[in-house]
Amino acid sequence: MIDIHNHILPAVDDGAKSPEMALAMLQEAVNQGVEHLVLTPHLYEADIIKSTKDWKNNIEEASETVLSLVKEHELPIEISIAAEVRYQDMLPIILEELDVLIGDKYLLLEFSFISVPNNLERIIYDITQKGIIPIIAHPERIKPWQQDPTQIAELINMGCPTQLDIGSFMGTLGPSSEKLANFLFDRDAVHIVGSDSHNTESRTLYTKPGYNWLTDRYGKEYADLLLKINPAKILSGEHVEVYPVDLRPVNSSWKNKIMNIFKT
Repeated sequence: MIDIHNHILPAVDDGAKSPEMALAMLQEAVNQGVEHLVLTPHLYEADIIKSTKDWKNNIEEASETVLSLVKEHELPIEISIAAEVRYQDMLPIILEELDVLIGDKYLLLEFSFISVPNNLERIIYDITQKGIIPIIAHPERIKPWQQDPTQIAELINMGCPTQLDIGSFMGTLGPSSEKLANFLFDRDAVHIVGSDSHNTESRTLYTKPGYNWLTDRYGKEYADLLLKINPAKILSGEHVEVYPVDLRPVNSSWKNKIMNIFKT
């Protein structure tokens, strides 16, 4: 399996706080059958408001630590470095000065959990004009989209793959995230899942349990697509199939509404 979203790099964001915790997370990934980790530290505007140099140096130092841990402990796992980039005005500078892409083509793009820009289509268009494909990080956790999932459909229909957090559909990230995650699965609006692991306790890796959950409900072929096939394509810069979706709520007829009242 391949995990394209996690926070294992030590002491660079709200993920692993030390090399020791990073090692424990790496070992857990191996134990759960993960063969490749794409390390994706947060990148907020505050991290680079003065310049991108310090953030870049911190990431390089932390990356060297992780690679040394893998080598020292002979862990059978491959490591790639990218970033989870929060949408911000400095995005053009980020894309020009920092190596944040997965497979030189895909951008793991995060929006605020409490608000999203009004001009989403224009934002996505501008990114794709650079030859970059945004992966929408954990859309099921964003409150405005929990209220109106049709905004997610707009991004998918522009060719953006979605990445759901395993903890969301396994119920560890709250009922609202779980509800929308299941809705997106039912509408074929999910393209990749990732651990989004931050530590070894409250936000640990759920990769193997997530794979089993998907297998039990949708079959092994679908679990492989979300945790093996599509992530592998992203790593190699290949095309991931993203089909149009309709995420409008189904309006029940008056007859069905009355029948549901009697059923309850």
